[in-house]
Amino acid sequence: MATEIEQKLTDELKDAMRSGDEVRRDAVRMLRAALKKEELDLQQQQVLAAAKKAGYPNLNSVDVSVLNLGAPYTLTDDDAVRVVNRQVKQHRESIDQFRKGNRADLAAREEAQLAVIEKYLPQLMPREQVEVVVRETLAGMDLSTGLKAQGAAMAALSPKLRGKADMKIVSEIVRNILTGAAG
Repeated sequence: MATEIEQKLTDELKDAMRSGDEVRRDAVRMLRAALKKEELDLQQQQVLAAAKKAGYPNLNSVDVSVLNLGAPYTLTDDDAVRVVNRQVKQHRESIDQFRKGNRADLAAREEAQLAVIEKYLPQLMPREQVEVVVRETLAGMDLSTGLKAQGAAMAALSPKLRGKADMKIVSEIVRNILTGAAG
């Protein structure tokens, strides 16, 4: 674990422990655990792929030392951002559920943890900048199928904007352009 996010988390965990901030400490620990789990999952995928390539149908019969694995998988910054986004989504869903269950105390704790976790997300592009990228991308596409082109448009935009823009906003802009509402 050596991404920029992970280093910041280590530093923040130390600060939270020194200051006695339990909410921040717990949020950072949860996020660190999620990052470690992602790293282990990706390493397992690496082993499975190597075993399959070497002709082993399953891992039960594999001596892992004979596989040519290369270096163990380490998270990239993009992997880490994906994990942080997943954690943010889980916290938002938990907040909604706690509110529906009239558990304001638990919702407040989740909101406090969410505020800590959101600091690790990259700054998202403003809507105007997203719209420019969407329009540039759509300019080179066949949009004659109207709203049916939305899937293809999102597929083209996703690699460009995922992690840099709110994909709900991207989808909304694409839909508006395809329906002619934004034009």
